[in-house]
Amino acid sequence: MGQMEEWLKLAPLPGPLEAGRKWHVFLSYRSTERKWALALYDVLTQLKYQVFMDQFVLVAGEALASSIGENLDASQSGVLVWSTRSEDSAWCKKEYNSFEAREAIGDFPFVAVRLQNAPLPAFVQSALWIDASEQRDGLRGTPLLRLLYGLQGKPLPPEAVQLAARIDDTTNHDLASIRTFGSGREADEIVRLADKRKDDLAWQSNPVLACAAAQALVSIGASQAALPLLEGVRAAFPAAIRPRQLTGLALARSRNWKEAKAVLGELYELGERDPETVGIYARTWMDAYEATRDRLMLRRSRDLYAEGFAKAPGDFYLGINAAAKSIFLDEIDAGIQLAKSVEQLVGTQPKAGEYWQSATVAEVQLLQRNYDLAATRYEQAVAMAPGAVDDHRSTCKQARLLLKHLGATPEQKARVLGAFRRVVDSGDAQSAVDGIRSQGGARVVTFTGFSGTGYEDEAEVQETILAELKNFTPADTLICGGATSEGIGIVYPLALQKGFRTAGIVSSMARSAGVNFSTECEVVFVVDDTIWGGKHGNGRLSATSLAVVGASDVVIGIGGGTIARDELEEARKKGKTVRFHKADMNHALAAANASKEGTETPGDFGGEAQSLFPNDEERP
Repeated sequence: MGQMEEWLKLAPLPGPLEAGRKWHVFLSYRSTERKWALALYDVLTQLKYQVFMDQFVLVAGEALASSIGENLDASQSGVLVWSTRSEDSAWCKKEYNSFEAREAIGDFPFVAVRLQNAPLPAFVQSALWIDASEQRDGLRGTPLLRLLYGLQGKPLPPEAVQLAARIDDTTNHDLASIRTFGSGREADEIVRLADKRKDDLAWQSNPVLACAAAQALVSIGASQAALPLLEGVRAAFPAAIRPRQLTGLALARSRNWKEAKAVLGELYELGERDPETVGIYARTWMDAYEATRDRLMLRRSRDLYAEGFAKAPGDFYLGINAAAKSIFLDEIDAGIQLAKSVEQLVGTQPKAGEYWQSATVAEVQLLQRNYDLAATRYEQAVAMAPGAVDDHRSTCKQARLLLKHLGATPEQKARVLGAFRRVVDSGDAQSAVDGIRSQGGARVVTFTGFSGTGYEDEAEVQETILAELKNFTPADTLICGGATSEGIGIVYPLALQKGFRTAGIVSSMARSAGVNFSTECEVVFVVDDTIWGGKHGNGRLSATSLAVVGASDVVIGIGGGTIARDELEEARKKGKTVRFHKADMNHALAAANASKEGTETPGDFGGEAQSLFPNDEERP
């Protein structure tokens, strides 16, 4: 007998529904545990159970209470999910009492499931209960089989215990591996593990592992790699909701907002109005707004977040996004009031190991213009999940827009956005090259030119940069530069606006000089060097410039001095694609610098780099 056949034999399937009954299982839980409950829902529906899962948890209202009672009457058994966040839930206690009353007068078995080592209240301790405190990703293995047998009032057979133990061991091991690979941003290892284990019973009997792998891939910026994995789990678990939600999220993170909106919109229109679905669906409307600049789409995004928050007032993710989108709509007072409501849920301190909750704590403070505290909380959130770079990027993007609408000063912006910048001490040139390549872009495009002397016609330079960016696709291109905001550093905000990832390579001289890095440069690689770049007196290229050339597939020069000239010349020798555009340095600034250094004012403000290109030419 194969593993799957053995599982199906030992995992009891539901019997026929009794007359007047609509549901095999009534699932009761606190709204804060919906993600965990959703994983259980997916497993039960895969085993052909008809499960009632309230889409409007803890929303008061007489009509709703009547609906809950009717569906409870139409159920043959129940599951009560109890956690540390259930202690103050009168609703959970009320449903427990309803379960107990139905059990006393008829055939209504029910099971309590404990999460997070929560102390069970006295009124639950007398019931059949299952400890799932170590199963934060969803019920599986021995506890799952105990629940299935408990719902049918049957004891767990010995052979089921043995099989479940094997599943437990594999699942725990693989979840630990997924988390380890995710922390190290090892997307290939996650994909390799999923492919290697796909025929194992732990992966075949439950979508938890595949969903965990897909979620990890999305978080570290490998959404494209997550999509084939999710396609397989959706085929294996067609009734499961979580894989469809993650598919929508992966598509959205891959900048395929139209398809993402279609996937999530279908779930929404089919009645899946749970916080997770509504939240991701709302995000796709925000993506649509960013693509079209149609404010009606922005308003639709805000209204969806607000709808979800009204139905699940304990869900901080929906609340903070409703608040932020209100700010984007310039409804400042409404946004601040929503932020205060979210603060009641998350407090003012970060939560260890919980990136999104900690980032929400920071955003609540940002929305209330507490910039220094917001920056500190963002730093703490980023530090607790160093590998989740795509999550950092998403959070930073929202913070950047909020700062703009809140009217923050340049100093306040720099303080907050600096929390997201990663500075890597690369050491030698090759380590910097490897670091740039590890960022995930199939193509690295480096812009070089004037730095401290700026440009005479900055608007023209911006037009040149935008025209060049049109030649590349944000999904597979990383834009690189010298890490600072001066001169050619204006490429960074333009690249971010177009959806590109950004990075910089800079000499360690920048540290000793106290140079400020661009807030739009997401990761900076610092190379040990004794000069800023270009060639040493012996004609050898500096470590910094070796890293710049080595990391680049395309080098685009816009004006530039000796460092830009040396890098463009070396890139051309190495067979890189090289393009050059003439541009003058800022005349007044160049004259002031010359006076300060005691040298002559330049007679030609075009810089040394143009000597390589008598005409604006493209070089293969």
